[in-house]
Amino acid sequence: MVLVRLLVILLLIRETLAIVLKNGGYEDVYVIILDSNSESDFLLKRIQNVMTSASKLLFTATHNRLYFRKIKIIVPTSWPSKPEYKQLPINSIKESYFSVDVHGYKAPHTKGLFMCGKGGHYMHLSPTFLDEGRSDWGLHDRVIVHEWGHLRWGLYNELPVGAEKFYQADGKWNPVRCTDSIDGDVGLYEGGKCKRSNECNINDASKKMNKKCSFCPYRSQDVDASLMGNQWIHKLSDFCDEDVSTVKKEHRHNRFAPTEQNKQCNYRSAWEVMREHKDFQTVTKLPTSTNTVPEFEIIRETTSYRVFVFDISGSMEGSRMTTLQQTADYVIQELISNGTWLGIVSFSTNAAVEKDIIEINTQTDRDDLKNAVPTEADGWTCIGCGLMEATKVLKRKLGNAINGEIILISDGENTPGNVDIDTARQEVIDANIIVHTIALSQEADKRLGDIARETGGRYYTYLDKGNITLVGTFSQILSGGRTSIANRIVMLLSEKKDSLQSNVSSIDFTIEDGLGKDTAFTFMTPVDRNIQLQLNGPNSYTQFLETYGNNATLYVPDIAQAGEYTMTVTTDEIPGTAEYHVKSVMTSDDVVRVTSMLSTNNIDFSSGELPVIFTDVTKSYLSVLNATVSASVETNETSCDVRLKDDGIDPDAVINDGTYSGYIFPDCLSYGRVSIKVNVKGNKRETMILKSVTGAANPFEVDEKPVIYERSFQRVEVLEELYVTNYKDTGTSDVIAPGRISDVSLYHIRKESTSQGEVRNFTITWTATGDDKNVGQASSYILRISDDFETLLNDFDSAEQLEMGNVSLIPQESGEKEALKIVVDAEKAYTETSFFAIQAVDEAGNKGDVSNIISIVVAKGYRAAGEEGTLTIEDDKDNVTSIAECNCGMKLLIVVQIIVSFVYVLY
Repeated sequence: MVLVRLLVILLLIRETLAIVLKNGGYEDVYVIILDSNSESDFLLKRIQNVMTSASKLLFTATHNRLYFRKIKIIVPTSWPSKPEYKQLPINSIKESYFSVDVHGYKAPHTKGLFMCGKGGHYMHLSPTFLDEGRSDWGLHDRVIVHEWGHLRWGLYNELPVGAEKFYQADGKWNPVRCTDSIDGDVGLYEGGKCKRSNECNINDASKKMNKKCSFCPYRSQDVDASLMGNQWIHKLSDFCDEDVSTVKKEHRHNRFAPTEQNKQCNYRSAWEVMREHKDFQTVTKLPTSTNTVPEFEIIRETTSYRVFVFDISGSMEGSRMTTLQQTADYVIQELISNGTWLGIVSFSTNAAVEKDIIEINTQTDRDDLKNAVPTEADGWTCIGCGLMEATKVLKRKLGNAINGEIILISDGENTPGNVDIDTARQEVIDANIIVHTIALSQEADKRLGDIARETGGRYYTYLDKGNITLVGTFSQILSGGRTSIANRIVMLLSEKKDSLQSNVSSIDFTIEDGLGKDTAFTFMTPVDRNIQLQLNGPNSYTQFLETYGNNATLYVPDIAQAGEYTMTVTTDEIPGTAEYHVKSVMTSDDVVRVTSMLSTNNIDFSSGELPVIFTDVTKSYLSVLNATVSASVETNETSCDVRLKDDGIDPDAVINDGTYSGYIFPDCLSYGRVSIKVNVKGNKRETMILKSVTGAANPFEVDEKPVIYERSFQRVEVLEELYVTNYKDTGTSDVIAPGRISDVSLYHIRKESTSQGEVRNFTITWTATGDDKNVGQASSYILRISDDFETLLNDFDSAEQLEMGNVSLIPQESGEKEALKIVVDAEKAYTETSFFAIQAVDEAGNKGDVSNIISIVVAKGYRAAGEEGTLTIEDDKDNVTSIAECNCGMKLLIVVQIIVSFVYVLY
């Protein structure tokens, strides 16, 4: 076993430069090793062997279209330098990653899979997985390609979801699997095997399958699909495709099974989703003889080389210049790590080098840089001049400026100068320099975001109004390195107040275990004044600072105690506008981590699409449940808060998986740039840690119950800008439909025999959606049934509507549990199948998307009617809060949600 701590990640940069696809070969695929690993040639060799076999399988699985051509292994600075190691800073790797060590969860997994077809953030591979021999999750290449389906193409698992291990069809219970060709045993699951039992009779569809029963596929069998299902089966080497006659039977996708792939991807198979991905739009089949062995390059991470490029044109004069100066001072003093290199360039009509690149090691170095920050604003806005001058600075210092960074801040549109912006743009691209940009106004040049995207940088917006700070925005760009947690700074609080009404303010914040080094609280105000800071903390801790100026910083010596703190700020006058910032440095990698992103960064309002905010909250590499997550969405005209939820209701994909989601509605948007900040808080003993991960499936693993987290925590993140085009004020019109119901489930079945035949009572459950997506309360439900699955999926309005008789099924508030009892009777044997789905409607007549589809076993010529009754299932009675009865016509359909405490989804 590899007894080392390690971080191994395959990173996918969303729509930027990280992973490049050329003629079927993926390039710039990064594998990052955390510096807690001792130097290990064995580890490097294992990574290369595993990725080589995965490349070969990927080529086969994509029908000779794709493979890994170039893989870059990043080793930490703590490893000795070797001649074969290339020396580079690696901050160009844009996406976040998830650190893994031998003490963390071992299952390989992908994080950041938020939407079908969108892909994820990173892939984690544990030391246990990388060990020699067959892994606990299957052959290494099968597991890698399985996770690549999540990471690159946004595929979901084709495995059972929670308790839904079987579904009704064709007169019996069928195991959840992608293709019916996969064989195995059905029985009570014990010790990784299925023990046959009369309690697991798949032929008795008159009662609910025992929840202890499982389907156990044979590890060795002659099937080769699907890799998104049981990837531990030896011979799997392909993905499921459409259920059509032109596809081999063993490859045909099973749309009836309640898998996450079906629920999240609208019943499309893996190949149907893959064909729509940009990777498959231009590639063609390659010769079978194609060499799929990757080229490996080992890179030793080096320190960062950065140049700040500040706009000092006339439009910056006044409050913007003051904010820029204060922010630059704070960033240089608090957020730039020792051992990194920094220079400063300014531009207006022309560009000037305010400070050439120096290495930061002492307070004198920081003071020299702060003194170089410009104070006067005048002239035009030659962005190209600033870019070109910064490029020269990096080249003079480095020779080859590859992966050097420029952080450019501007509030205006480019004006003609000595250097054209597009000329400078091409210069930084050719030099492989990463450019991060911050727009300080709606009027800032639209090309700022383009330049950042083209060079693999980040792009943000800071607006004069609102509670989002320039410091918070700036902090998102800076990194303490990818292979080390040393000096990793965490922003606990970053808040701007536009109109304080008192000269005394109290600010609460929390420090948890694993943080506390170099903790600092900073108060900023536009003008000089007397400032007093009084800090009170755990165990009667107290500290006081009094100073005069436009800012004050109180430092907590040594390692701050974990616990709750209150800072009281007193000024001699009401400050009006002020900012508060709290930062602390990690002392351990076992801390809460937050990763946020948008479903899109550019949205055409006329398309009707709504942007979605996603936030992943983890600790010890495991999901954190019950956190409070909210987002501030700000434009020049509007400011509103969005609550992000982990409740499995549209747009949230999976309940209780540590990913929190929320729509941004039209009244929170306007034309142009939108700035977004996410705040995450967890209260002591209210949040829980999910003791399993959404990782590659292992049939021998058993999910553990969540554990209570004994500490409070908080985090703040600013998202890259959202840019809105074709915006139209909708006024008071209700243009937002209810959300899609995605958890309709068959909850219970009861059987009775009568003189006329058989009667079955079906209880169907789901979670209520809202009036506007997942907010509020819908007005009504449309329930439809069909003997044809395709009709419900593609022509819902033509399917027969369920007659509700005198019973009115009125939707409850979003998030509440709904249930419906249906009585079906017939003289003939129950060997047929009917399909059901539901649609929510609001008071304006807007219809939500059709829910997931469920099936029930019925008989030819069956009759259905509702009866009054109560839910009497003792072990489940507390899970359902309301029951409605219906009088049903000749046929009926109902869609519902299964109600479970937690849904463990394996990726």
